[in-house]
Amino acid sequence: MNIKLNEEKGFTLLESLLVLSLASILLIAVFTTLPPVYANTSVRQAAWHLKNDIMLAQQTSISTHQRTNILFHRNEYQVVMGDKVIERPYTTGLSIEPLTLKNRLEFNEKGHPNAGGKIRIKGHAVYDITIFLGSGTVNVERK
Repeated sequence: MNIKLNEEKGFTLLESLLVLSLASILLIAVFTTLPPVYANTSVRQAAWHLKNDIMLAQQTSISTHQRTNILFHRNEYQVVMGDKVIERPYTTGLSIEPLTLKNRLEFNEKGHPNAGGKIRIKGHAVYDITIFLGSGTVNVERK
């Protein structure tokens, strides 16, 4: 049995370092893009959550024949449905501010809002939620 050590082939140190440096550059590129994607997702989820809370307040006012309110405060908003109050704090780095809508949105017994207007959700991205007067439909739009 003849063993020839000179014919064995493998990677040199330079080739191994080159592959490891390319892999690390690719991993850095991937991990630097993840935080903005997460921030965009959190703002989108906050807009979706607020829209669903508005629709919940409207449906509760129709089904119970009572007025329901959504109150916007500095660090949270509250959904007041009869004797039940749901408090929703804002996520860190996120602000919800009524633009043309007052700090209070009220639905009457038929589910119609007392006022129409826009609410802006700001974070890494910006979303505008529009509540239409009369019908009470809600539209979410990314700016």
